[in-house]
Amino acid sequence: MARSDMTDDELAAWKARKDAGRARAYEAEVKTATLLRDHPEAIDGFRVFCARMGGFYSIRNCMRIYGQNPNVAHVQPRRFWGGYGFNREVTDPNAAIWIVAPKVERTFTKEVKNERTGQTEEVEDSYKVWPIEDIYPSAATAPKGGPCVFCNGPEGEPCPDSCPVRQPQSGPPPTREDVAEAVADVLKKLGGFDASVLTTLGPDPMRDGYGDPYETPGVRWGTISVTTGATNRSGKPRKRSYRFLHTVDLDRPGVRYAIAGLGVIWISPYELRNDTGNGHAAVTIQYGDDVPAADRHWDSRFHKEGPHAPVLNGITFAGTSLVYPHEERWRWFSPNRAGYGEVTEGAAEKMGQILRQLLPHYRGLVEFDAIEEAGFRKRAARRAREADHEAKRLAEREQELAEQRADAEQRAADHRHQAANPNEL
Repeated sequence: MARSDMTDDELAAWKARKDAGRARAYEAEVKTATLLRDHPEAIDGFRVFCARMGGFYSIRNCMRIYGQNPNVAHVQPRRFWGGYGFNREVTDPNAAIWIVAPKVERTFTKEVKNERTGQTEEVEDSYKVWPIEDIYPSAATAPKGGPCVFCNGPEGEPCPDSCPVRQPQSGPPPTREDVAEAVADVLKKLGGFDASVLTTLGPDPMRDGYGDPYETPGVRWGTISVTTGATNRSGKPRKRSYRFLHTVDLDRPGVRYAIAGLGVIWISPYELRNDTGNGHAAVTIQYGDDVPAADRHWDSRFHKEGPHAPVLNGITFAGTSLVYPHEERWRWFSPNRAGYGEVTEGAAEKMGQILRQLLPHYRGLVEFDAIEEAGFRKRAARRAREADHEAKRLAEREQELAEQRADAEQRAADHRHQAANPNEL
């Protein structure tokens, strides 16, 4: 709800909550800074904590997060959980963690009375503010609109700890010097911080021989965006972002893209392609996971949607598409919808935007050569089976022709004998 739509009581409650959150954030920041000052050996562990936030939060905000919930693994603002890529809802508002958002500067015009002339004049003024913001741990959220595409957890219920959403993110750690500087800023009026203690910590375990930081292990989220038909206040097209994770399956072979708020898309080498062309060959796009055998339809024109089938413009995609790397071939891109028929032109255009972003990611994977090799082996095995079937069919045909030939030769011999010995008739 916008503040302009709030009643006086609602606005007062909103301000009180923000003030309490601000106090809690600063209290947590001082608590963490004091801990690091009194126990400098904990600085490297705190750097790991900062890195697992994915590099999205400043060191001081990481102090505020750590001071309120040191066991948190993945945090996002409510709007990011909801409409900016994860398609989740906050189920526990009391789990809020308070941080300070980046500084906001506003310039505005106001009317003031000129004391010398007595006239009212327009002058420019400005103000600066550091907004307080509430963020929420993944444990306080649940998938909405369907099961979780990452762990298949039920809608409306928190995902298990094994779900990627609940795992720490991958990111670069800050330097010891940066942490020391942040601690000194926080404790400026509380005794400060002696940065010389950093020399007692020994070699930095998070730097390689060249001084570059190691990236901490964790989930690495990908992001794709789709341009919608609507426009924002400035007249520019609106974009919707989706977060995704990929899983490589060399047995299939292919790559499963689990996209929050959209569904699952599989990209695999085209099973029937020839391997003599140049450049990137065609790939098969499957919408959703595999349809269970019991649910497959007898009519090949009917497309049954699989689990986590993607939905765009209210239309569920189903079946497979063949996509070529050449740009001009996108004119014929027409995916199928669940049931009979194809999706609308608008839905196909949005899916095309998504695939244009996923295909470079697919071809850039370190496992791409292994996927291609597995696809080649699968195609070779398929063609071997087809050749064996053809050889068996030809052998059966050859046997049939041999029998027909022997019968014809026998009849010819019988007729020649009859022609030579008419009295035997």
